[in-house]
Amino acid sequence: MNDLNKANEINSSQDGVSGHVPELLGRNIAPLGEIIEAYPIRAGVSADRKYKVHFYGYDGAYLLRLFDETALAFKRSEFEALHRMQAMTVHCSRPIAMGRWETEGTYFLLVSYIDGADAQRTLPTSPKPQQLRVGMQAGEELSRISCYPAPEGMESWSNRYIRRTQQELDVLKSKGITSCGVEAATAKIRSSANLTATRPSVFLHGSFQPANLIVHGGRLAGVVGFGGFDWGDPLYEFARLGLYSRGVSTLFCTGQILGYHGGQEPDSEFWELYALYAASGAVSLLAQTSENENSELTTAIEWVDRLAKDHEGFSNVRPSWFAAL
Repeated sequence: MNDLNKANEINSSQDGVSGHVPELLGRNIAPLGEIIEAYPIRAGVSADRKYKVHFYGYDGAYLLRLFDETALAFKRSEFEALHRMQAMTVHCSRPIAMGRWETEGTYFLLVSYIDGADAQRTLPTSPKPQQLRVGMQAGEELSRISCYPAPEGMESWSNRYIRRTQQELDVLKSKGITSCGVEAATAKIRSSANLTATRPSVFLHGSFQPANLIVHGGRLAGVVGFGGFDWGDPLYEFARLGLYSRGVSTLFCTGQILGYHGGQEPDSEFWELYALYAASGAVSLLAQTSENENSELTTAIEWVDRLAKDHEGFSNVRPSWFAAL
């Protein structure tokens, strides 16, 4: 599933809840005990079977995910990451339990359920001060997420970044995908990739955008969607900002940047890397979308051209919308 599809999906753990699931009632999951209410969550693109569940004697809801054994190792890593996020006071689902389900070859992951609606749907109609506030809160959360260092012995971020980006550029060339925005992004990558040489590697959420941010009562309630996590430069999390989030709310985007930097405008080093990673995000989007329907590829190219225009063909590292407070 490519990121363009993800950006167009309703958040998978917050919407699409429908009628009861009788076969789950009475099932026991330690340490919470017996399930007394269970509703399937049909929205989203994950292969997991997802349910909003309630347990006897406990207030609040929980998210139950059932998945195949082939995903077990990755889910264990995600479960551990959520524990680390809790220790860093990141507002996200609290990991409760993980183990083998009653059906052979099936496993479960149980986390707390975050009430609210995803920011992708709520921000466009929210008051402007709220859009900025949610963005700043998102930036603060992102700064805490990046405090989780990568495992020792991991290959350098620069090597991984350059190899992956070259592979994506090769895809674009082989498919003949081009536009003014594509050419500008490619040139930016070629001229600035050396900036990654000394950059650190930390935990990356992997899809930090409004669709994975839950808003409740006009404030950011939590971050979801950790299933696509990775390791790399913490500023690489901003690669999607000018593509996906920008189309939802430029005030949110401005707020995220300011919130990440403690309310202050960032320095020139940030902007240089921001522009590089924005160009990289554009190339990634097009490479991922290259096998999709023509309409999706057309939309992706339009997003990339808009991104390049925001940066005046990447002659400016700071996007034009940032000053629009």
